[in-house]
Amino acid sequence: MKLLNKTALVTGAALGFKDGGPSIGSAIAFKFASEGAKVVVIDILEEMGQRTVDQILNNGGEGLFIKTDVGKTAEVKRAIEITKKQFGNLHCLVNCAATYEGDISKNVVEISEDDWNHTLNINLNGYFRFAKYSIPVILESGGGTIINISSGAAFKVLKNFCVYPVTKAAINALTRTLAIDFAPEIRSNAICPGFVRIANSENDRDSEELKQWIDGIAKTYPLKRVCTVEEIANVALFLASDDSSFINGECITVDGGRYVSDTHEF
Repeated sequence: MKLLNKTALVTGAALGFKDGGPSIGSAIAFKFASEGAKVVVIDILEEMGQRTVDQILNNGGEGLFIKTDVGKTAEVKRAIEITKKQFGNLHCLVNCAATYEGDISKNVVEISEDDWNHTLNINLNGYFRFAKYSIPVILESGGGTIINISSGAAFKVLKNFCVYPVTKAAINALTRTLAIDFAPEIRSNAICPGFVRIANSENDRDSEELKQWIDGIAKTYPLKRVCTVEEIANVALFLASDDSSFINGECITVDGGRYVSDTHEF
């Protein structure tokens, strides 16, 4: 097992929306647990976050759910304190929590300051908070890794969709600063997915309209399909393990070659 005797904390690790399949965060939590890690699941969605942990426990793993609003410093600090008290250490932080709340499909003139600030507070400042308060514990534990879930949107923006790619580009820069500031004890890398298939509900999975929409997106990818959450989890496992022991400060695009070309847009 690649993460045996390690403790990992994953934010945004509740199951997919409604009754859907795993999210990126929960898929990473499942993968890490299957490789021997004790996994702390962080999310604001209590029921779905606990369901992630329940699945880990049912499969013989070890996990803990801590309801946390990543936008609030006091709750982040509390989550780290509980993690340290429960497991005594922390070796891997995975920042995955993100928000799409508010009317953010707008340019800088149209978007409200409230929506702009809320998105930055969760998507960027949440990563900052967990890094800030996790790093001392990771150092006390003998070192480890930080993995920030970014996006291909950090490299290729869409019209009238300003704030989300801004947060993801900033996450990449944050990743690189962490990589030089805390090496060699801590390696920091980012994963930049393209479109990832996350089922919203049982009905959605059988929806012909949804399938046609996803098929249309898939045609814009050189591999002619979209990514799965498990494929992102595989990359996260690689970065968390000693298999990537000389990789630091990288922003790894996992998009099937989608952003290599400028000829297609969603």
